Amino acid sequence: MHLNRFPTSAAAIAFALITATAASGADMDSAPASPAPVSSDGIFDEVRFEVAASLGAKSDFESGVFLIPSVFFDPLHSEGREGFDKVFHPRFFLSASISTDDESSQIMAGASWKFPLLGPTFADIGFGGALTNADIDEGGRGPGVGSHVLFHEYVALGVNLDESWSLTATVRHSSNADLASPNSGLTYGGIGLGRSF
Repeated sequence: MHLNRFPTSAAAIAFALITATAASGADMDSAPASPAPVSSDGIFDEVRFEVAASLGAKSDFESGVFLIPSVFFDPLHSEGREGFDKVFHPRFFLSASISTDDESSQIMAGASWKFPLLGPTFADIGFGGALTNADIDEGGRGPGVGSHVLFHEYVALGVNLDESWSLTATVRHSSNADLASPNSGLTYGGIGLGRSF
């Protein structure tokens, strides 16, 4: 698997999930759908803590463990919506990737979409931007990313343990999408524990 193709793969997965969800919503009867319930709760939706490791190959590999806390907000009340209605009502995330071994750290933010799958399982995809302290040029320790401002995307598969707790397996990637050179990118895989509110 070529990690440089991760953004394309993530986009394909996102498109498939969105299309499948929209199609299932379109197959429902033609009666007007009732509006999604508006929660009386605040916009604070979930916190998630992830422990990750670099998936970079050769000179792009980063040593150590990466701690990734995330906060999810739901001001548009994404939960309970279906089809394209859900597409236009994402959640929003704010995350940090903290290196424990003096490698690259990041702050990431963007929009995310959480789709139910079979039973207690779900998929969560996100896209946004990142600020990083990674080396811009190649030849140093770790990948050369070409810019301190990057695109960021992730794909997570998870299982709800109960109404509040969930486990996730996540692959995330940050790069400049070839808008600058070099564009080695930062790629990680991790396991997370989430708490919904």
